[in-house]
Formats: sequence, structure tokens, C-alpha cells
Amino acid sequence: MNTIALHTAAAPRPLLSTPWRLAAAVAAVLLLVLASLGAREASHQAVQSAAATFSRSTTHVTLPSVEIVGRRQPAAKVSQTGAAT
Repeated sequence: MNTIALHTAAAPRPLLSTPWRLAAAVAAVLLLVLASLGAREASHQAVQSAAATFSRSTTHVTLPSVEIVGRRQPAAKVSQTGAAT
């Protein structure tokens, strides 16, 4: 008797109707397509920028000369025990 009562119970209704679920699926796919197109465009621009940067000729820079004002005395050699020799 219990099995008959279980089979005749009404099935739970979905929270959203079929048209709303279909619309949500289409919206999700559209969002993924737009994100993919945006990522592809950003990648294309990054490649263009990198290619333009690497194709420039080499720039040589001449730095000003450095004048040595003084020299330091070498420090005393420190042994492994920590005492200066």
C-alpha cells in the first residue's frame, strides 16, 4: 500500500519554467562568446604591441663616465671563529 501512495504523488515542479531556463542558457552562452571575443581582441593587441616593441632598432645609450674619488682599505680577514686576524 505504501508503494502505491509513493508512485501516485505529484512530481515536484521546477523553479523556473522551460522558456526561462532556455533564455538563461542562451544568455550564458552569449556571455561566454562575448568574453571569448574580448579575450581574443586583447590577445591580438598584445601581440601587435610586442611585435612593434621587438622590431625597433637597438638604442645605444652612452652613460657619463664615473670618477673614482677614493679607495677603501680592505677589511681584516675574519676567521671562522669570528676573530679578526
